Order: sequence, then structure tokens, then C-alpha cells
Amino acid sequence: MQYTQPASLPYPDEISASHCARVGDHIRRVIREAGGQISFAEFMHEALYAPGLGYYSAGSSKFGSDGDFITAPEISSVFGRVLARQCAEILHDIENAEVLEIGAGSGKLALDMLTMFEQMDALPAAY
Repeated sequence: MQYTQPASLPYPDEISASHCARVGDHIRRVIREAGGQISFAEFMHEALYAPGLGYYSAGSSKFGSDGDFITAPEISSVFGRVLARQCAEILHDIENAEVLEIGAGSGKLALDMLTMFEQMDALPAAY
């Protein structure tokens, strides 16, 4: 596979380039087996979830400094503590209040928020 490289991005290492080639081969095979075309949803499903190949199923680290991206809870517990303090003000007035975290990553935000809720004696009925 030939890479056209923008000036500001590093070239993928040999292992990453090899993995990328395998993913491309897999998707081309899926397209070929489907008669030459697949929907965008099917393409994304293969790119993200193909067993052993997809972004989320290949086993590499996604979160944190060694992953592809990092979020505020991964850097410091401050974000979770501040968010918990704000939520506690609202949850205090709701009977059997529950907190729903959408898109949880490593669980660090939940840990930080629940720790702060506990310190404030403001644990929700469910998290």
C-alpha cells in the first residue's frame, strides 16, 4: 500500500502499516463478496468491529497516553470531582436519582465521580 503523507503527521510504523493493509484487504474482500459494493454502515462496521482487525476489536490501547486519544478524566481526577459536585447539587433534589454515563471509556470518570459522591455523602441510587 502506498501512503501519501501530510507534512504534519508521522508515517505509521511497520506493525501499524501491516495491520492497515490487512484491514484494507479484509474490506476489499467483503466488498467483492457482496458483489462490488457495500453501504457506508457496512464499511464502518467492518472497519471498527471485524474480529481481530477492526479498530475496537484488534486489541490495541484506545485511551490514555499510549492510546489514540486522551480525555480529561485520564489526565486528572479534577474533572470527575468537579462534575460530581455539580451533579450532586441537582441529584440532591431528586428522589432515587441515577447517573447515566454515556460513552464510558476506561471507567476513570465513574471512579472519580463515585469517590467524590461518597465523600459528599451524595451517592446516587445508581450509576
